[in-house]
Amino acid sequence: MSGCKIIRVKNLLGELLSIPGGVGREEAVAEATRLIEELREDFEKAIPVEITTLEDIVALAGPTVSEVHLSMILDAVDPLLTLSGTVGSAILDAVVKRFCDLCAGMLDKGITSSAPLQVHLRAMRLVWKTDLDDVAAAEILAELTRIHTHYGIKPRSADETTICDIVPA
Repeated sequence: MSGCKIIRVKNLLGELLSIPGGVGREEAVAEATRLIEELREDFEKAIPVEITTLEDIVALAGPTVSEVHLSMILDAVDPLLTLSGTVGSAILDAVVKRFCDLCAGMLDKGITSSAPLQVHLRAMRLVWKTDLDDVAAAEILAELTRIHTHYGIKPRSADETTICDIVPA
């Protein structure tokens, strides 16, 4: 590459990037945390609404769900998954992730019974705004895991250690 000449073109972006300043990492994280706390009340109001939306889809399907219903449920659960992780409820987040795993597994295996979906939705209602001790939380997650095992559904999320994370050894 000898003999090559590098020509730097000046543009506004390059000039802005070379100017010192901006917000430090700690400052940015603190501001993001403040904004989340500011929106917490709105998030907490939205969670039961999102659970109701899922319950409505399952009720619409009746005792058996189709692939279309399961796809609708997977699309509709996304906001709840985001909210449960943002609000910081570890047990709700774990239940919602298990619900997602269940829906995806049901699609893969062609399972049509709505019963496991209803159990997971009831678990969401139970853990939301309920002050559960660690033992009760672990029991709920263990029961949901039993449902997955019964239907041969393996976890897809990276949340396989949720019980250990929530309940100290």
